[in-house]
Amino acid sequence: QMAHAAERFPIHTPMNKEEYYYRSIFEEYFPSESAALSVPSVPSVACSTAEALAWDEAFKNMNDPSGRAVAGVHQEAY
Repeated sequence: QMAHAAERFPIHTPMNKEEYYYRSIFEEYFPSESAALSVPSVPSVACSTAEALAWDEAFKNMNDPSGRAVAGVHQEAY
């Protein structure tokens, strides 16, 4: 699926499997181009902004909107 993500979602193409999954659900309910434009795909950790990633050097190599990568916060951190 990710190999063809840009074909399915040419606007704000999902950058990882998690984004792809949620975007697929979102598109079922909001299939318009204007809806897709309202959901940008940007690097994020725990739903932070791209600017927040600059605060901590460790965050720059993470793209995990759900925040599982934040060690010591979630039991399933990695």
